[in-house]
Amino acid sequence: MSDVPVSVTNVADVVQPVAESSGSIWGYVAGGVALLILAGYFGYKKLNKPAFIINQVRKRNLKEIKKLGMENSDFVVDLDRLLDSVLTYANENGKTGGDVVKIISPLNDAARIKTARDMYQSMIYIANEIHDASLAREFKNKAKQVKASSPLMAGLLKRAGI
Repeated sequence: MSDVPVSVTNVADVVQPVAESSGSIWGYVAGGVALLILAGYFGYKKLNKPAFIINQVRKRNLKEIKKLGMENSDFVVDLDRLLDSVLTYANENGKTGGDVVKIISPLNDAARIKTARDMYQSMIYIANEIHDASLAREFKNKAKQVKASSPLMAGLLKRAGI
């Protein structure tokens, strides 16, 4: 006879599975899909707010402006004022993030914007679009100043950090 007790040899008959499958996993799959749909919906609602769109534009522009070394320029202040005005207009009129993108789309038109004057013209168009006449008038005066200055003077002002 062997040294193994008899009760150990019949262990396979006695051991029961610890975790039995109580059914299908489709409930878990459906729950996971429902959670993904809810997360997508709430994510879309957060991303489709005017403040989020304006903040993303500011971050992107600040990054590009830092590359050029023009953080303290007058143009940056003007662009911030325009974006603040667009945000105020969007909040007062119940606009969505998609509407804000349509409003500020002239700023992204690379085919039309070749010079600083063209950029100010786009900003004037946006200010008129949101019915901010005082801001449009101020941008119009600045566009005339930009037009009057020579490329040499613009380079000097850029190097001076003005």
